[in-house]
Amino acid sequence: MSSRHTPVNLFGENGMRASLPINLINVADTQEIPNSQEIFVYRDCGASIIIDILQKADIEDPEAAAKFHLEAIAEENDSMEHHSIIMQRPITNELSPIVLDGRQVLKKAGSIHHLRTLFALFRVKGKNHDVVVSFNIPIETGQGRGRNGAVTVEQEQLIALDFYRAVDSLRIVDYNLFAV
Repeated sequence: MSSRHTPVNLFGENGMRASLPINLINVADTQEIPNSQEIFVYRDCGASIIIDILQKADIEDPEAAAKFHLEAIAEENDSMEHHSIIMQRPITNELSPIVLDGRQVLKKAGSIHHLRTLFALFRVKGKNHDVVVSFNIPIETGQGRGRNGAVTVEQEQLIALDFYRAVDSLRIVDYNLFAV
């Protein structure tokens, strides 16, 4: 394990576990969030990590289900445009997540923002739930890279590595976390 990452318990002590970057801010420490969600933000930029337990999408094809969930995120963000590609990178997680790399164009505070969303869908076998991991990376926030919360190229690369480490390491510790 790199010195930049640490194992983090998610959804209580025995729900799930993943390796996440050290020095993240756990949003639950400062505000109330739903029990079905974990939210972390990076201290040095506007990037965030959201892990959701969602009702299973009623779509058999895992790739189509992943695109369905990512499109729902884009709609929640009032995205002006969005697209995604399926990543063919080998994942070492036995839960076999589907990984997408998505892009959104948003209008916020009178300027155009570009958001990259690295996204993984885990279908929970035998349960009526999907687990979604999304890393939201603001690429452009109207004032250029590295300004107003937008990441630099170097930060984007490190956050992408963080995403793959989290996805590769995510484990469900207690399947009782999911109602049948």
